[in-house]
Amino acid sequence: MFLASFASTLLGFGDFFAGVGGRRDPHPGSVMTMATIASAVGTVVAGLYVLVFPPDEFGADDLAWSLGAMVFMVFARPLLYLGMERGPMVVFAPVLGVVSLILPALAVPIVGDSLSTLELIGVVLAIPAVVLIVSEGGLPSLSLLVESQALRLGLIVGTLISGVSICLGQVDEGAGAMPALLMQAGAVVLIPILTRPILPMAPLSRTVVRFGILVGAIDIGAVIASTIAFQAGNVAVVAAIMAFAPAITIGLAHRVLHEHVRRWQWLGAALAAACVVLFALA
Repeated sequence: MFLASFASTLLGFGDFFAGVGGRRDPHPGSVMTMATIASAVGTVVAGLYVLVFPPDEFGADDLAWSLGAMVFMVFARPLLYLGMERGPMVVFAPVLGVVSLILPALAVPIVGDSLSTLELIGVVLAIPAVVLIVSEGGLPSLSLLVESQALRLGLIVGTLISGVSICLGQVDEGAGAMPALLMQAGAVVLIPILTRPILPMAPLSRTVVRFGILVGAIDIGAVIASTIAFQAGNVAVVAAIMAFAPAITIGLAHRVLHEHVRRWQWLGAALAAACVVLFALA
């Protein structure tokens, strides 16, 4: 699906720049401010898109599912940027990618579809993939898995993104970009409030504003494209294609930031890629 592939590519770049922007600003809450700015940019762009391409229909059920997606998005976006900032991206990105792939697939039977044999195999492969990805030069111990902040954040963000995917998959085709507009507008209002207990927002600086606008401009294209793709396609398949985004982030982190990818991690990444391919083929 072209829209899902396009969204996946944009998300990979957007997540990378979010991490870079957070690392360049010394304030611990810089990613929270960046997330709010990115959401504001997304609100403007999505609003203009809806004016030009209004939804064919948008009922009460569509509104409810869109608001559900908004709640997940409000928590997912700042924590996603936080994970990219604290890294390492080569651990955090694939973990959230695999989790955001398998949870929508597991939820598919609940919303009326069923898993194919290839999808079941993908779910099984996802478990060793995550374990190997968080390894540090060898097979990880239980204590390493428990203590890995990148793993914890990856699991949390992957679960939240899965919630967004599942909710958007229940919106009727014809709603267009209206769910994207609601998600972005809600994030602008709620992120500063809900993230305060986690990290206080950083004051505006040239770095935060510049990267916030850049990430917002990139991400909103992905949000609109994925919103429409989830309406038209199978949730598990679209989520699988979207799971290619961390691969782009990993490649950029490896090439630009020179983050080292160890042998076991390459094996885990290969298993994660196999999961994505299996779901896409299904």
